[in-house]
Amino acid sequence: MDNFDTQLSQTGAILRAALKKERRNWILPEPLRAQPGLEAFSPVFRQILHGRGVVRQSHLDPWLQTDLEHAPDPFLLKDMAIACQLIAQVIAAGERIAVYGDYDADGVTACVTLARGLRSVGADVITYIPNRFTEGYGLNVDALNELHARGARLVITCDCGTNSVEAAAGRPRGMRLIVTDHHEVGAQRPAVDALINPKQPDCAYPFDGLAACGVAYKLLVALEQRAFPGRLDPSASLDAVALGTVADVVPLRAENRAIVRAGLRRLSDAPSPGCAALLAVAGIRAPVTAEHLAFQLGPRINAAGRMEDAMLALELLMAESRESADPLAQRLHEQNAQRQQLTAEIVRQAKTQVAELDNGAAVIVMGHDRWPLGVLGLAASRLVEEFYRPTFIFNTEGEEWRGSARSIEGFHLVECLAQCAPMLHRFGGHAMAAGLTVLKSRFAELKDCLEQYTVARLNGDAFSRPITIEATAAFADLKPSLHHELQLLAPFGVGNREPLLLSRAVEVVRTETFGSDRRHLRVQLRDRTASAEAIAFDRATAAAYLPSGRRIDVVYALQCERWDGLDRIRLHLRDLRPAVQPALVLAGV
Repeated sequence: MDNFDTQLSQTGAILRAALKKERRNWILPEPLRAQPGLEAFSPVFRQILHGRGVVRQSHLDPWLQTDLEHAPDPFLLKDMAIACQLIAQVIAAGERIAVYGDYDADGVTACVTLARGLRSVGADVITYIPNRFTEGYGLNVDALNELHARGARLVITCDCGTNSVEAAAGRPRGMRLIVTDHHEVGAQRPAVDALINPKQPDCAYPFDGLAACGVAYKLLVALEQRAFPGRLDPSASLDAVALGTVADVVPLRAENRAIVRAGLRRLSDAPSPGCAALLAVAGIRAPVTAEHLAFQLGPRINAAGRMEDAMLALELLMAESRESADPLAQRLHEQNAQRQQLTAEIVRQAKTQVAELDNGAAVIVMGHDRWPLGVLGLAASRLVEEFYRPTFIFNTEGEEWRGSARSIEGFHLVECLAQCAPMLHRFGGHAMAAGLTVLKSRFAELKDCLEQYTVARLNGDAFSRPITIEATAAFADLKPSLHHELQLLAPFGVGNREPLLLSRAVEVVRTETFGSDRRHLRVQLRDRTASAEAIAFDRATAAAYLPSGRRIDVVYALQCERWDGLDRIRLHLRDLRPAVQPALVLAGV
């Protein structure tokens, strides 16, 4: 390998923003075999289908059936009938209902969905979202007492309450309580009137991957069917439900695909005033995609709860006119910019600490007394993306240190924290994300426990990030028709990855940077069949290593844009290597 190829191998690391031995393994697809019944599709798309177990039309049909009319019966959810009966009674009696949400995008959109739906049938509804900084996550007795004082006789939770045993037991006398949630169920059920959560072990609902806003939507569907036929339109909030579903990173499969597809259509054609204002400040035009929700709208909704108070996001999504929504969207836009700056500063400071770690460090554990609580999780995610190590980031102000953790594939955070529980004040979360609190006096002990546990559970191979390639393609294969075929599998996200393609031995024709600050990379490429344009965001530093005439292997997602009335294909680069690269991993090996 000549000096340039050595530099190019380093360029792959630049494209990946990788440090500290972070590597990527390319997992190649099996050779394409004949697919009876799928001859109508292109060979590239058939290879993708084959890799996903779709070898005949009957296997593809579930991907194509995204009509919510065929979604499972909402009354298969445990306690749904009880909840509907109680809600109808309270509305008929003219009593006040409080909808109690959470401060992230899922909790906010679930709260919006229920409040808007219940008000449409004449319910007296007030809303409440706890403050991240003064109240923390979930139900608390002080808030329930406040809501009772404001006249609420029924509280419906969104995205919380499943494990709020003490708060449920301590609520004011005479207050009824319905929990709608999607979090894992603990050993003890709270004393509530109804618990609607598809993760309950005795729940008959066939899909347990709904976000909290999805559960709220199903409650409205049930109410429309049984209590308010023809008076309640559950689809009116599907734009918000799609936003919350994507932002909460639940699996985009089964019913969630149908919810998001329907919500994207509403966002593109007839968004609510709040969503329309949010799209405007983000500079998004139709058609709206799941990527827009994940990377532009969701972060803006989350910014409210991270920077100040999530009630701002709730107020925006509940707005009844653009006149009232536009200034709220602008405030969220400004908060999101501030959030980005704070996150970048934490990551910058943390990277100086990471540089001092031993090269074989298996876990990142660090903190600072000035790192804001609201963006710790975002900073941890950025560090995982860059270093591919389980990461624990803390605010170290005071005697009680609060932290956020993010993980890598194959490392279950809650199992890890359970082993370190004697050192922790409290913790909770799931496999890939968690929150924890430790007393200052126990931090060194906790850090040692986390390091020992990680070393014992992970070996060096665990720190190689896998890239699953689903098909190989020549540039002549990359047509708008192929992109349209790929969209049959959309929307993409967790549980339904966007297909990545591989093109080998392509030649660099021209390389340039673009954007107002020249942060992004654009490369003109060609192979023996055609030319293609490729882009990579925030990877301008790679330009120096991609001179004209060099040959590389590229992994990319396929994009299609409308330009001057014509569809234009573009590659979104995910990784690259020198064209001569023997260390490729076959699927299943």
